[in-house]
Amino acid sequence: MNIVASSPGRVCLFGEDVDYMGLEVITLAINQRIEVQGKTNTTGKIVVYLDDINKKITFHNKKQRQLRRRNYVKSAFNIYQKFFPDNFGARLTVKSTIPIGKGLSSSSAFCAALVGFFDKAAEYNSNEKELAWNAYLAEVVNLGEPGGMMDHYASVLGNLVYLECYEPYTVERFSITLEGLVIGDTLTKKETIQTLQTRKKEILQGIELMKTKDDSFNLYTSSFSDVQTEFMNNPDIGLKRLLGVLGIRDTVREGYQLIKDKTPLAEDLASLINKHHDYQQTYFENVTEKMQDLIKKAKESGALGCKLLGSGNGGSFLAYSPGKEERVAEAIEKGGGQAYILKQDKGLQIDVLEK
Repeated sequence: MNIVASSPGRVCLFGEDVDYMGLEVITLAINQRIEVQGKTNTTGKIVVYLDDINKKITFHNKKQRQLRRRNYVKSAFNIYQKFFPDNFGARLTVKSTIPIGKGLSSSSAFCAALVGFFDKAAEYNSNEKELAWNAYLAEVVNLGEPGGMMDHYASVLGNLVYLECYEPYTVERFSITLEGLVIGDTLTKKETIQTLQTRKKEILQGIELMKTKDDSFNLYTSSFSDVQTEFMNNPDIGLKRLLGVLGIRDTVREGYQLIKDKTPLAEDLASLINKHHDYQQTYFENVTEKMQDLIKKAKESGALGCKLLGSGNGGSFLAYSPGKEERVAEAIEKGGGQAYILKQDKGLQIDVLEK
């Protein structure tokens, strides 16, 4: 078979740092995509060309052992290896327009596209939720990388999606299309894996502190104000991070109701985007001075709401700018960043081409 699997990057509209804590998120797929194209053969060997970084990966059709972090190709392959005949082989080429390390989910989109390719090659015909789950297994579970499942569901399902990151992993698609998406890149590299490992440890520390005061405390129902009261008496870093999680949790829920009511007036949506960013900046301290300066310039040029994307301490931000996209993008670039005007996009696409 000649297979093409293409998946989008994503913007987390609401919900950074709560998906890996098992809460709710709202995601938006974007028209920057990664494509895996290749033909199956009977050589018993898998060859992968990573065109964008001029790298080649070669391995035999057998279970791959001792996988290292970021070894996404072999991890995705392992999920399906038992379904292939002994002589199964493939030659793949990977191309991407998703910037790496900018909070746009490039690695998860890669895993989604790889899973799409191998699933079709195995003729397994998984449904969307199964494909998303396998992409999550390939990146997070099998490779031990931090993070949650938000990115994988976002890439597979596409468009605007609400996801509950706990069993039974309820997914709801919204019927609206958001306009005015501008991504501002600070051109500052961030270290996602180490940042998320540290942050999750601190959040868990905060939860344990709250449970020593109230053993009924839980992330789903306990209030922001309860933790805030405790933090005023005990300014522990874990409680500070926990306040960020609960503030973002509540913002996701407000965003869900706003979009669900089909009245996401630009001003109301922007207000929630700004509130989300304030929680990130205040309680996670992950907004750099350069990003904040670029956000100021974006707002002066017409952006209604701006928020950090991803783990922070560099990377990108969303500038929600309906009708002012060009002006805002220009202001970001004049301020020393890079800007992308994006559109909402569909999810994972898997096609079998004619020979």
